[in-house]
Amino acid sequence: MQELSLLATIASPADLRALPVEALPRLAAEMRQRLMHVVDKRGGHLASNLGVVELTIALHRSFDFLRDRLIWDTSHQSYGHKLLTGRNHLIENLRQYQGCCGFASKSESPFDLFDAGHAGTSISAALGIAVAEERLQRDSHTVAVIGDAAVAAGMPFEAMNHGGDLKQNLLVILNDNRMSIDHSVGGLSRYLNRLRSGAFYRALKRDIQVLLPRIPVVGRPLEEGLEHLHEVLRKPLVPGQFFEELGFKYFGPMDGHDVAELLGFLAHARCMKGPILLHVLTNKGHGFEPAQKDPIKYHALRGFLQKATEPEEVVRAQVVAKRSYTEEFADALIEVAGEDPLVHAVTAAMPGGTGLGAFQKRFPDRYYDVGIAEQHGTCFSSGMAFAGLKPVFAVYSTFLQRGFDQVVHDVCLQQNRVVFCLDRAGIVEDGPTHHGVFDIAYLRGIPEMSLAAPGDGEELREMLRLALERDRAAAIRYPKAALPDLARRAPRQRVEWGKGEVLREPAEITILAYGAMVQIAVAAADLVEAEGLPIGVVNMRFAKPLDGQLLRSIEAPRRTLITLEEHVVHGGFGSAVLEEIHAQELEFARILLWGVPDRFVQFGARDLLLEELGLDRQSIAKRVRAIAGASSRHRTGVTLAGGAARPRAL
Repeated sequence: MQELSLLATIASPADLRALPVEALPRLAAEMRQRLMHVVDKRGGHLASNLGVVELTIALHRSFDFLRDRLIWDTSHQSYGHKLLTGRNHLIENLRQYQGCCGFASKSESPFDLFDAGHAGTSISAALGIAVAEERLQRDSHTVAVIGDAAVAAGMPFEAMNHGGDLKQNLLVILNDNRMSIDHSVGGLSRYLNRLRSGAFYRALKRDIQVLLPRIPVVGRPLEEGLEHLHEVLRKPLVPGQFFEELGFKYFGPMDGHDVAELLGFLAHARCMKGPILLHVLTNKGHGFEPAQKDPIKYHALRGFLQKATEPEEVVRAQVVAKRSYTEEFADALIEVAGEDPLVHAVTAAMPGGTGLGAFQKRFPDRYYDVGIAEQHGTCFSSGMAFAGLKPVFAVYSTFLQRGFDQVVHDVCLQQNRVVFCLDRAGIVEDGPTHHGVFDIAYLRGIPEMSLAAPGDGEELREMLRLALERDRAAAIRYPKAALPDLARRAPRQRVEWGKGEVLREPAEITILAYGAMVQIAVAAADLVEAEGLPIGVVNMRFAKPLDGQLLRSIEAPRRTLITLEEHVVHGGFGSAVLEEIHAQELEFARILLWGVPDRFVQFGARDLLLEELGLDRQSIAKRVRAIAGASSRHRTGVTLAGGAARPRAL
């Protein structure tokens, strides 16, 4: 008879706490098998989740997180947490449209306190929770789990500095797996390396405060000398002194895969007062040898189990994919750097995701990984630009939000040339924490900043070159998507800064498309034109400076103008068009702004989300047909995202 799965018996952490301790290693093994099955099928973060299985078990066995509070930093490592909190069935549809979120999600479970997805926020949130719990006289414990790369970000230091001053009851677990997505960098990483390797230090930590006071001394001077000796020896020899100086009691390093040791400490920690930092050592990919050997490759992927048994020819066929915007950017940057030694590249712990891994190999002395520190990366780039270099900061659109003040104060106000290449601009499968749908709005209002978006690979290359030739800041946005083959009916126009390109002659209905929406606009126009309705399509290329001359050239009182963008409507590209039309007092029958509505968009495949938002080619074609067939041809107004028309203020 097949043995009943332990994991199948766990509907909540209460079931976990009912298991005997000796059953926990078997549960950990079953959880790993379940996670590998799901990630192999659906994709997602593998290595990081395999690395925290025992820690997750120990936490949920030691605390009741319906009363106690648990915050996962970034939360991409919370899959095991989901398995133990009643979501074993839901995780089968991990990261699928209307399925299980790949990050912590408040709407999924009361065990998820924050919708997380950005690194470095957990300790601040947990400290705020701990303060509130105490002030409201609730008997609870607050725990934050943060990685060794995330802890080097600015916010964790600010939070620990504050927490050490407040002396609040707070347990911070430093999950040290020696990396984030790629290998951790910086001084704190080297400090943690010394702590990891210091068995001698660990022994001293246990003994030094016990042994020193027992040294026999005679007289007050020697007693005072002993106190001084205690401090002199304790600071360089006791591990975690850095955290102790911030006001945290430091414990560790501890084996993060030893459930018994973790349970023993957590039982002790429940009785302690004040801020505590537990340093645990884990291995990314633990329990799955390929992921342990190459945690970068197995950070996030799918289909890895099948590949081991399939013929090599099938495997090669499966991995062939169309060239992406990221790959085009990577090659373009290497090309311009080969011609200009002043070009340098900066990333914030994302060399793989932004395509800079190849640049690092080609120009290692011109490549800088600042760690999870977008604020520093932005200001650092500005300093390089001031001194005469040409820095290119490759960063996800959603993460540059964290460096907004530096873009304003340290780049644009200083009139320094920094080129921001915004990967993952637009809709991505990871959901509201990662959608890059705010960058036009938060950058467009900054003086001295230009905004560009390529419609294909050639435009991306030309925009990068032009941006590096200018003397001011610029941002180039592009999606996580395959490069389109942009169909043109006339000879291609080379990119000129601030100039658009007409792809389909302006008609009664004309679409002004920006960036990744250009190809979709062309495809939608082709569908409608096949039915006898001509549609104009303009590839605007720039949101700032906007091509006002082109807008004047297509002005027509009976023309309906549609702006199309993979970005929120409010403050985006369409808003820029409205402002320009108002400034020039141009006249159109109607102006429709189509883009992402004023709400947070959930997770799922990009094509499904675009369809939900009415931004795929079929939906756009359907909406265009409705406009053409409406009897309201003579109405004038502005419509946001297909809503009710409003009178134009011209």
